Amino acid sequence: MFELLKERFLKERQNTKQENTFYIENGFCQLWSDEYKTASDEGLKRYSTETRWNQYTSGKIDREKAVDYAVARMEKQIDKEIAATLEKLERIEKAPDLQYISINVSYTKNATWGYNPTATVNTNNGTTTGHASGWGYDKESAAVASAFNENYTILKTLYTIKENALKAGLSDFSETACTSVDNRTTCGYGAGYGIFPYFEGGVGVGCFWDILKKAGFATRCNYGKHENYYNVFEEVAQ
Repeated sequence: MFELLKERFLKERQNTKQENTFYIENGFCQLWSDEYKTASDEGLKRYSTETRWNQYTSGKIDREKAVDYAVARMEKQIDKEIAATLEKLERIEKAPDLQYISINVSYTKNATWGYNPTATVNTNNGTTTGHASGWGYDKESAAVASAFNENYTILKTLYTIKENALKAGLSDFSETACTSVDNRTTCGYGAGYGIFPYFEGGVGVGCFWDILKKAGFATRCNYGKHENYYNVFEEVAQ
């Protein structure tokens, strides 16, 4: 179902294996600027177990053997991550299609952080919750995003938006994002960075309604003194 996302994820993980192998062998990364490209055992130490590192530094195993152990350990860690991600992706693919979202955001006053929101999100695939505290950012969207990102039916909708955008020829490449991927062009503002999109906290819940609109959903908002209600429903074509 998410062939392009899966393909790009596997390619990215394979590239990471190659980059980490280079780091283990040389002690610096290929993308580092020239002044930092000094051969060392920094990468080898990072990916070695304490036992293997002690064996290497004490002379019980040579550097070639130590590198082999470190590379194998690194690849095993990445393979474990790949398996977990693909398992999650399969569960998202099998989740029922989104029919509706009902969101209740209730605020509880805290002596330190003021009013903190708890978002309760109901869909045709169950209920999830999210909470936010602190100050200096949009806490409501953080709480809603936390609940959204735990609901596989909602994530299925978000992943479908990006998959369809990629199939339509849109690019998510970014020269400024640390991941080189920005999902604003494929999903909309607030869909995060990286191959798999997610709902960002702190961006304002209006961004979420704009994203879901791309999948054919409209949102009705009702605001109270200490509670806000949102109903997301399929738009009827006119």
